[in-house]
Amino acid sequence: MGTLCRRKPGRPVDPPDGGWGWMVALTGFVVCACSYGVMRSLGVFFVTWQDNFSVTAAQTGLIQSIITGVLNLAGPIAGALSNRFGCRVVVMAGGVISSAGFVLSLWASSLSHLYLTVGFLTGFGYSLSLITTMATIGRYFTTHRLRANSFASIGNSIVSFAFPPLFQYLMDEYTWRGALLLIGGIVLQVAGFGALVRPIVLKGDVTPKCDRTGDVIIKQSSTNGEKLLENSSTAESTPHTTHCSPRETIMRKISSVIDVKLLTEPRCIVFGTAVFLFGFGRFVPNIYLVPRARAFGVEEYPSAFLLSILAIGDIIGRASVVLLPEWPKFRRVDQYAVNIFLMGVVTLFAPLAKTYATMAVYSGFYGLLMGGCVPLLYSAIAEIGGANRISSSLGIAMFIRGIGNLAGPPISGWLRDITGSFDATLLEAGGCMVLAGLLLSLLRLPMFHSTETEEDIVEPEVKCLLTAEKVQTETVSVQTHIFRETTC
Repeated sequence: MGTLCRRKPGRPVDPPDGGWGWMVALTGFVVCACSYGVMRSLGVFFVTWQDNFSVTAAQTGLIQSIITGVLNLAGPIAGALSNRFGCRVVVMAGGVISSAGFVLSLWASSLSHLYLTVGFLTGFGYSLSLITTMATIGRYFTTHRLRANSFASIGNSIVSFAFPPLFQYLMDEYTWRGALLLIGGIVLQVAGFGALVRPIVLKGDVTPKCDRTGDVIIKQSSTNGEKLLENSSTAESTPHTTHCSPRETIMRKISSVIDVKLLTEPRCIVFGTAVFLFGFGRFVPNIYLVPRARAFGVEEYPSAFLLSILAIGDIIGRASVVLLPEWPKFRRVDQYAVNIFLMGVVTLFAPLAKTYATMAVYSGFYGLLMGGCVPLLYSAIAEIGGANRISSSLGIAMFIRGIGNLAGPPISGWLRDITGSFDATLLEAGGCMVLAGLLLSLLRLPMFHSTETEEDIVEPEVKCLLTAEKVQTETVSVQTHIFRETTC
């Protein structure tokens, strides 16, 4: 296992599919609990902030939108920093930054201050720790990747039951400022667990050392047999170079930060479009489920309990998705497509739910499917982009989904205003998710198939290195032949 924490070029390993990867998954559990779990529970501060700063509900609700938006939109930054400085450092830094966002809110004098601290600062820290941890889990696992992602993502569903009453108690005892300070201490645990995120070098991660002209230089080491070879002109210990084109050199430098080639691959474009449509409609039912129930005359507490039913379904979905087998012709990306397609179909029938019983049934089914889509999404990203490019692919996917998350709720609210009914918002959300599932089904067409497995995807600079190593091997063979002739 020691080889997993030493970044030695030339000694890449296959994903261990277990081992220390389960400790990384445990870190993912804590990170999800301290990010999404805390975000889901901030609603207990809603009325207090609104009364304390004398602002509207829309202005107060913007805090939640900022956290979610920054978390997703900062995905490429998190991926780039992870590629540059390593996953462990980025996860720990994310924990410190997100904790600082809550701690600095102790001196908040206006809602704008909370926009900056709880919104932007905490959201950015969440992005660094969450995206980097989930990307690292994808690098450690192959066949058990879905199980590891499910274990990590279920953390936010479990603590969603415990944090709201805890936060309310802290607010009653220490005021909302003291409660945010203590929440900052809880979130700081991410920095400690981030130390468990060991970097792992996979095949395809090793890059050659190029000189200024873009040549890969492989130097023959001097050995005790050097004197025996000095009489042969063909055995001179001179550097051997393999030429890399300028384009490959430029791509190596860009790819060292983030792999922009993903934006040009057809299957990645289709997948990104589907992720945008999914993000556009995913949170609409969560937002308008309770207001729609109230519009049908359901009391406050029973209406709010619909979200609890959704959360229960979410937990069951995340826990049971690990039972899905992986068939060679029906991989995780196909399962993800079916999952979000069913989410869309169920939502399209949601306008028919006009009694509390039927609304509860819809909440349970939607929560069950929503819980399964998150682990499947992370596994599908690893299949589409490859395990060695998962930091870049996950960051780009989260950025695209963040745009959809930001655009979906306002447009659905606009539909509610012009139609006077919540049914239009549900139909819009369901249509987007059905379309996303159908788009992903296109990836089964031969034109989107890749001849390489996710472990075989290597960058141009790695291919250049392999060519250079071939030259080195041939040279060593010649030297060995000369050495034998000399000794004879």
